[in-house]
Amino acid sequence: MILLFITLILSSDTPDTLTLEQAYDLAHERFPLENEIEHQERIHDLNIRNLDAGWLPGISLSGLAQYQSDVTEIDMDFPGTPNGVDFPSQPRDRYQLALDLEQRLYDGGRTGSQKELEHRRSERAKQEVRVRQHELRDRINEAWFAIHTLRAQQKALEVSQADLDQRLVEVDSRIEHGVLPESARDAIRAEKLRLHQQRRRLMAGERAAMAVLSELLVTRLPDDIVLKLPEVPDQLPEPQFSSRPEAALFEAHRAVLAGREEMVTATYRPTVAAFGQAAYGRPGLNLFEDDFQPWFVLGVRARWSVWNWRTDDRERRILHLNRQIVDNEEQVFQQNMTMALQEDIRQIAELREIIREDEEIIALHERIVSDAASRLENGTITASEYIRELGNRRRAEINREQHRIELAKYWQNYIIKTGNQNHGKDH
Repeated sequence: MILLFITLILSSDTPDTLTLEQAYDLAHERFPLENEIEHQERIHDLNIRNLDAGWLPGISLSGLAQYQSDVTEIDMDFPGTPNGVDFPSQPRDRYQLALDLEQRLYDGGRTGSQKELEHRRSERAKQEVRVRQHELRDRINEAWFAIHTLRAQQKALEVSQADLDQRLVEVDSRIEHGVLPESARDAIRAEKLRLHQQRRRLMAGERAAMAVLSELLVTRLPDDIVLKLPEVPDQLPEPQFSSRPEAALFEAHRAVLAGREEMVTATYRPTVAAFGQAAYGRPGLNLFEDDFQPWFVLGVRARWSVWNWRTDDRERRILHLNRQIVDNEEQVFQQNMTMALQEDIRQIAELREIIREDEEIIALHERIVSDAASRLENGTITASEYIRELGNRRRAEINREQHRIELAKYWQNYIIKTGNQNHGKDH
């Protein structure tokens, strides 16, 4: 968090305007998740080097000191020999210092299968990070459109505040002429204070949303920055679930399972290795010599598990069941996305109709304001009545702006869910 705070303070090259796509790019470049992909690549490289090292000679040094309670002895008498034959006996204490070497010659494809499996596991780990990066866009959208909504609500309060100011002038005039009581002024002042409280809460909410957006982008954003809304074309693009990072993650899961199945096959193949041992100790290879002596052994060793109690079959069945689980999870994911898209499509269609009606309402208010201007010139209405009509038109325009913000929000949600990230533009 300290490094993040320092980065926010030092980020002074923030533009005056920002598009949603630019925000996505900033989060992709600067948010700590990007470092995880680099770490996964380094882990992958180290694991591959370890697997390659398995083909290098294995060297080990061992020591032994032991005493045994009994040894093999030969006690025989030969006919015709007066004193018999004295056979040497083995020592009961043993000492040995040995250097062992082993060189793998053939491993049945184990190393190749392990390397391929490591490639697939690394790709799956990186794809999991990309899914989390994609989920970051939802959090950016939430903060982005919250700022737009809060700003629009503040504009609406400003219009109401202006109406109250004009009404207070009229009330003061009527109180002076004895037409209204003092309580009428108090009621308007109380309403102005209530609007002031609402505006203060909206401003605090905007600052909080801006702080969240700044942290997500790892960039200090000024409070007055212009956040451009994305354009909303007339036609909705077709869903492209295959381009979503989750689709690639499901494929990565299946690739890992296939790699594990290849490992099962390679595990039960024979292995061949050359070995050698050089040692110094007592006794040596000649067990009946009681002196310390050097010796060595060279050879080739082969191993093959000819019967594994059908564990390979059970492991393959387990992998098959895991593939079915991945397939089911992918189907559930697509079904959830389809249901979520239906709600977005419904909201988009409804908001398009509402905005069309907003245009009609604004056109009607334009005519009302034009008529009020003529009546004001003729002296048939007061200035306050004309100002009130201007406020009504401004409210209608703000309502249209709020509906456009909602439409852009549902549109952007649709774009992200369908995998058409490059389809949207900003204005």
